[in-house]
Amino acid sequence: MTPPPTTSESFLEHSSDGPAASPATLPDRLLAAAVSPPLTGVREDVSTTPCDASHVDQSGRLLGPRALRTRERILKATISLLDEKSMRDLHVVDIARRIGSSPATFYQYFKDVTDVILELATEVSEMTPEMIELIHGDWSGSAGHERGVRLVNLVTDHWDHYKSILRVRNNAADEGDPAFREVRLKSMLPMVMAFSEVIRAAKGQSGSEDPESGVGRIRPISGAMILFTALESMATHHEIFERRFEPMGEGREALVETIATILQATLIAKR
Repeated sequence: MTPPPTTSESFLEHSSDGPAASPATLPDRLLAAAVSPPLTGVREDVSTTPCDASHVDQSGRLLGPRALRTRERILKATISLLDEKSMRDLHVVDIARRIGSSPATFYQYFKDVTDVILELATEVSEMTPEMIELIHGDWSGSAGHERGVRLVNLVTDHWDHYKSILRVRNNAADEGDPAFREVRLKSMLPMVMAFSEVIRAAKGQSGSEDPESGVGRIRPISGAMILFTALESMATHHEIFERRFEPMGEGREALVETIATILQATLIAKR
């Protein structure tokens, strides 16, 4: 029997050119926790969300301050290890060893390695409030192109900072893992819907369309998905592109300018 679509899948499948439903609110951005002592070999430049007093252990008991700090250490250690190895090669004992504890301690907070990575993937949003604010601005003229440049750079920097988590999330989603698929869809919806609203508004200013004109249309949701995919792909692979084409004069600046131009052209299109 085919399983019912997830909430995010249903939203995409049934969206139309009509008014868009508001996507579920996601964490605005990752904030510095600053609750655990420095750990040897643990990345401190990547932050996880602050400890939430509502977190519980695997038996359902609320975590106290000390337990919350231990949980945070596990999350940070996992991020560091994902910089070094794939999810398949990462084991509970690796995480326990990194925090100077035992696997038994890990299992008090998480079921397995996938569970802790899924927690991290849930906390890392594809967007930040700055991205949504930029998308909803004026895309006309030179100022609109500069808006695109700022957005492209913001997305790229965000991916560079959290790429170890985002890469694992996307790989697992592409391989069909339903939990990671759902997390990825929820993270992309705010940007997709923001793009679609701008496209819809631009189309609304053009008046009626002539069905016999033979001119193609940019549909809001489809156009938004294409823009999001282009941004994500660029952010994922820009370092490879830069190494390969920088000697030919097509480095980071050229890539950013081109993507920004495509964003602007699509978002101000009247058809």
